[in-house]
Amino acid sequence: MPGPRVYISVDMEGIGGLVDRRQFLPEEREYERSRPHMIREMRTVVEAAWAAGASRVLVNDSHDGMLNLAYDELEGLPPATELISGTGKRLQMGEGLVGHDVAFFIGYHARAGTAGAIMDHTYTGDVHHVALNGQEVGECGLNAYLAGHFGIPVGVVSGDQALYDEAHPYLGETEFVVTKWALGRKSARLKHPDLVHRELSEAASRAVERIARGQGPKPLVIPTPVTLELGFMTTQGTDLAMLYPGAARVDGRTVEVTCPDMEQAYLAFRALLRLGTGFPLY
Repeated sequence: MPGPRVYISVDMEGIGGLVDRRQFLPEEREYERSRPHMIREMRTVVEAAWAAGASRVLVNDSHDGMLNLAYDELEGLPPATELISGTGKRLQMGEGLVGHDVAFFIGYHARAGTAGAIMDHTYTGDVHHVALNGQEVGECGLNAYLAGHFGIPVGVVSGDQALYDEAHPYLGETEFVVTKWALGRKSARLKHPDLVHRELSEAASRAVERIARGQGPKPLVIPTPVTLELGFMTTQGTDLAMLYPGAARVDGRTVEVTCPDMEQAYLAFRALLRLGTGFPLY
């Protein structure tokens, strides 16, 4: 039997060694010094997945404009390794999930409003909060429930300790690698890179082997219908989000829509985000 098909979504704020927005944005001076850390962690996990018996590995660049992992950075990896690059994807951070046996979320971060977390946010700085059926979630939760909709469990998550605290209650069987311990939004106590890479490699190997044995975590499935609540930082954002068909206003900054399943809720989230972001706080 072929080995597990592995999907890897790679963000940047949770990558080891990185703490400040100047390291995360392509237009900032520290970005080119920081991007190799993202590349190395991606390659570590990909190599471990293949070594553990994966039959397919697909990487989705999931940070910012999603042009952080270059095509030539696949060189030296098995030829069956593929990369999704660029933005405007229908499912964005979850693009390409369908058809895989396990998902890894590498370099992820805590949701907007989390104290003691590196660069806490949910997709953009315009988002105050997101909730699914009353449960507040960040990018990790949104993508985990999306994967669960397609019958795919989350095998590995990596990021700071605040993300672990957030995700562990609903991803308790998932392998988790803490890459750093946040001291504030832009500072952290950093784990040695060799230790981060060793733990990532071991976690990826265990996850693939568990899935191959049929002993991995179960997909995270949300009850349907799914009520999506999205709070914006400004009331102007909420004004514009109300253009979405079926949206109901909960309060000054919050809209709510009810969707038949998680895929539709994810698409609604993306559409509402496009409508309601980009407005100054004052």
